[in-house]
Amino acid sequence: MSHEVPTGEITLVLKGALKLAKAQLEKRKIAATDRPGRSRGCTSARRVPAAVKRAVWERDGGRCTFVSEGGRRCEERARLEYDHAEPVARGGQATAENVRLLCRSHNRYAAERAFGIEFMERKRAEADRTR
Repeated sequence: MSHEVPTGEITLVLKGALKLAKAQLEKRKIAATDRPGRSRGCTSARRVPAAVKRAVWERDGGRCTFVSEGGRRCEERARLEYDHAEPVARGGQATAENVRLLCRSHNRYAAERAFGIEFMERKRAEADRTR
């Protein structure tokens, strides 16, 4: 970054590095881009296409969409995951209409409601063993 910060001032160098890291993370997590290309397609219904990620992120405002019984929406903006409202195991597709943002806790809660606590505990234990 010597061409941008000729003095080498560490705070300016770190600020520039963080800006680059943020852009890279947004590209990976929410498929952020100025020039979206055509979808190459995918055979897995679990994989959420980049165009769907962008649409869902925009629609949901980069925030968990869980709403409590009292009508209060979750405020979480970190640890967000793309969740299929109708689970893939039950025929759900990776479309903007079926995908939503949920924080990790509410995604886990939704899975336990859909498949049962015991089933999800077994699946998590199996995944832990394979890691």
